[in-house]
Amino acid sequence: MNWIQTRYQVALFYLLLIGIAGSIIYANRVFGDSTDQLACNLPDNQQQFVTSTGEVYKWNLVKIGGGGFVTGMVIHPTKPDLIYARTDVGGLYRWNSEKQTWIQLITSDSVPQEVPLNIESIALDPQNSNIIYAAAGDYTQSNNKLKPGTILKSENQGQSWKILTLSLPMGGNEFWRWTGERLAVDPKNSNIVYFGSRLNGLWSSQNGGESWSQINPDQVPIGEKHPETNQKAGVSFVTFDPTSETLEGKTKIIYVGVSRKGIYRTQDGGKTWELLKQDADAELVAQQGVVNSKGELIVSFYQSQKQPDGKVRKYTNNTWEDITPKSGRNYSAVAVDPQNPNTIFVSSYPMTPDDIYRSTDGGKQWTTLKNQLNKLSWWPNWSFYNLIGAIAISPQNSNQVWLTNGIGIWKTEDGLKDQITWSATVNGIEETVAFDALSLPGNNGIITAIADFDGFRHESLCTIPQKSHGGGVFNTTTKLAYSFNHPNFVVSVGANHQEPDKIRAGFSQDYGKTWQQFESLKNKTHPPELVFGNVAVSATNPDHIVWQPTNDQPPYYTQDRGKTWNKIDFFEQENIGGGAHTHLWNRQQVLAADSVQGDTFYIYHHRKGYFLRSDNGGKTWMIVNQTLPGGIWNGANVKTIPGIAGEVWVSLKDKGLYRSRDFGQDFSRLPNVEAAQVLTFGKAAPGVNHPTVFIQGRVKGEMGIFRSTDLGQTWVKIADHPMNSFASSMVIVGDLNSFGRVFLGTGENGFIYGQPE
Repeated sequence: MNWIQTRYQVALFYLLLIGIAGSIIYANRVFGDSTDQLACNLPDNQQQFVTSTGEVYKWNLVKIGGGGFVTGMVIHPTKPDLIYARTDVGGLYRWNSEKQTWIQLITSDSVPQEVPLNIESIALDPQNSNIIYAAAGDYTQSNNKLKPGTILKSENQGQSWKILTLSLPMGGNEFWRWTGERLAVDPKNSNIVYFGSRLNGLWSSQNGGESWSQINPDQVPIGEKHPETNQKAGVSFVTFDPTSETLEGKTKIIYVGVSRKGIYRTQDGGKTWELLKQDADAELVAQQGVVNSKGELIVSFYQSQKQPDGKVRKYTNNTWEDITPKSGRNYSAVAVDPQNPNTIFVSSYPMTPDDIYRSTDGGKQWTTLKNQLNKLSWWPNWSFYNLIGAIAISPQNSNQVWLTNGIGIWKTEDGLKDQITWSATVNGIEETVAFDALSLPGNNGIITAIADFDGFRHESLCTIPQKSHGGGVFNTTTKLAYSFNHPNFVVSVGANHQEPDKIRAGFSQDYGKTWQQFESLKNKTHPPELVFGNVAVSATNPDHIVWQPTNDQPPYYTQDRGKTWNKIDFFEQENIGGGAHTHLWNRQQVLAADSVQGDTFYIYHHRKGYFLRSDNGGKTWMIVNQTLPGGIWNGANVKTIPGIAGEVWVSLKDKGLYRSRDFGQDFSRLPNVEAAQVLTFGKAAPGVNHPTVFIQGRVKGEMGIFRSTDLGQTWVKIADHPMNSFASSMVIVGDLNSFGRVFLGTGENGFIYGQPE
């Protein structure tokens, strides 16, 4: 090892000379001028941030269009066009009918403290259109400990919120997130609010959410776990009978659905509760429940994935009627027409082309709807038929029907016809999970990588892309990389995360416009464990690629552009303990190629904080530094500075930001940077001969997005929360063609970009 390092130090001078030469060639791309074709007139909802130097940064969302599960929707019964939609990871939205756009309501300037963007349930006050309640929380448990959620209340339609005292575990991104609504307000008494929890039974408030008490579990049980999942549904819905009389100012009749326990009812305003006897299997999981204007309760039920035989039942005249449209399916989304109690819509879960139904006679007969789609161009052909959240009918217009599903929101204006045209209605909603992005020097397009829908080449930031990389294939792309001296050559790695053997990985030779699979995949010689993770390409030879797969597998290299792959056994020695990428969903970018020295690659290994380098295209590796902090397995980043040989930086979350100028031999921690969640480089400032640095982290005690034009000596904050978003940072990418522009990829709201005015 010492002999290798000595030989390396002797050669370092020559490598630096090569680096200077490469920098001169590369400078024309990174430091020179270029025409900005991505720029567009930012819309009215842009956010501005004034820096300490007086510079104005403008922030906005990169337009993709939906892309995530909209799990529920509620429409106010009397206020026209007052519609709210909840999502599993992307927040809560209100419809602006005038501008035909959705407005994000969970923001840093509307909520007194950071809350999750995973919305478990929402409820409106039928008597006061300004009041809305929301339950937020991602998972009921974290690290085997219960994780409390949050209930919020707004008295101005979500413009501002206060946090209520009830804090129970919630699962806005868990199984059963499409059930509901769990929150409900008494239509005849605004002070009465109910919440059906997953783990803690039914709760009620008698004073508009100021205080809460649990309903005795002996009267309304907590619910039983379904055998196919450890995630519990608990009390899945609460619904009031709008035709009911009142008792002591409260609606007398309320129904709640309890997982694998049945449907419970009170007839005395919540004083006592009873199980409604039913002939069918009580172990079905109640999904959604609605009461029509005749006081009839319609409930959808789910049985299991393995044996889908759910039901749709109507409770009328104190008896249950089975009104299931078709056997052999699970059912979830259900809605009744507020103007016609006999009109019912229901869908299977998940929805298929033949399983959305409408009845106009109270469920005696059903029509299978024929659906035509007016979808976004990049949405796959199957985008309408997947996970379904809610169906909702306008109280003022029986023809206007809304539907939410795993890719967004749809609306039709011909809900009473047998042939229905559904139109994508997602303007303002961005709910993709970002993994990576690239700005290619000399080319103005931005290439993105996301979960589920692969990613895109964006020719404009303010128009929705026409197609994804894979053209509609269900694919999660985890990493992109390009050859620094051949920026037209881009590599992408990913797969179907539900079926990881369906790998989509390969390269583009035209800046990400078209793609082809690696030959190893075409020839079926591809190592099955070589999937997801990180990838890097030689700066000078696109045939030389290193791929660090996920699941702790050792990295591989190819020197024939992916025809054959060779496992790097060096990483399997006990001292290292396997590969450097732990899990598909962990945010790790730990592999990078030197931007000048052609066959030099770097890896940060989290177990002991080793920094490793290869100088021959990945064939052999050596540990060149052992001083970096270890243990950062989720959130580590390795980045090389464009155009400067041997400049490699490492960000390690709360452990700080580190810089090496000698190919990873020595690292120094940058002062004043207390935490760096993500790291990138962008186009140099005018008159400066090195790229701009961007981080999201903490500098001198302040959190935010920061920019440095002097390689980290000084920093300027350019945003606190871009677009006032609570979304988590997954990746940050500097624009190599436009000084100051930066892209923040989030785990909940796609990509946000900022640029100087």
